[in-house]
Amino acid sequence: MFNPTKILIWSFAAIVSALIVPTLVYAQIQVVGGLSRRMEAAPGEEVQGRVVVRNASDTPRSARVYLTDYQAFSNGTTRYGDPAENGRSNAAWIHMVPREQEIPAKGSASFHYVISVPEDEALSGSYWSMLMVEPIAPEELAPPDPDGDKVRFGIRTRTRTGIHIATHIQDSGKRDLRFSGRELEKQKGNTALRLDLENTGERYLRLSVWAELFDSQGFSLGRFDAGTRGLYPGNSGRVRMDLAGVPPGEYEALVVADNGDEYVFGARYELEIPE
Repeated sequence: MFNPTKILIWSFAAIVSALIVPTLVYAQIQVVGGLSRRMEAAPGEEVQGRVVVRNASDTPRSARVYLTDYQAFSNGTTRYGDPAENGRSNAAWIHMVPREQEIPAKGSASFHYVISVPEDEALSGSYWSMLMVEPIAPEELAPPDPDGDKVRFGIRTRTRTGIHIATHIQDSGKRDLRFSGRELEKQKGNTALRLDLENTGERYLRLSVWAELFDSQGFSLGRFDAGTRGLYPGNSGRVRMDLAGVPPGEYEALVVADNGDEYVFGARYELEIPE
């Protein structure tokens, strides 16, 4: 006898299961080690590495790897597109073995990659892509359902872990930075200096950003740190410096973005902190 209540209960249970179980499965697949691999190489050179993936569950799980583009912008957006659309992608240089594999319970497995840099003397600066590690849901591996004519409901959740794979062509590439925007903003009653930075060069930058404030008499109020920010060429990012404790008034700010080598970028701004 047709029972709509029973079908409604089953559908609700399937949706709840789809929301919870895949999340638990995905959380049990973990990348071991850092999420960025940056290597220097010369045109025509070959470098190798591996990504170790651990299965924390009590049953075997499978995972796959693939490459995407990676672009980040100061407005908070991040894009993972087709690597072929980025002229600075190194995805075409990367060969991965295997693409999919089963990881034993409470065990680990390695995905190996080889980066073969083309013999092109015109290469300069940094090239990168994002290596994605994605658990394979058990239902993807299951054989076809013999009762496939039955209507079923469910929600599949996909999670993945991204690893930056960057190739720097020796020490080449122009380093350049643009301070593309600034603004004073209030955060929980405190004033903060917000800066937008854009990498306009050819080389990856890892910047330690800070500012020193001077009052109208030229006395320093100290150094205010914004932490460290990495930027690939063509990408932009936003940093904030908490100016807590700085009284209202007019100041000159000397902003420094230090790449940790001979490349240091700076800007001067006049600030007015309101009452």
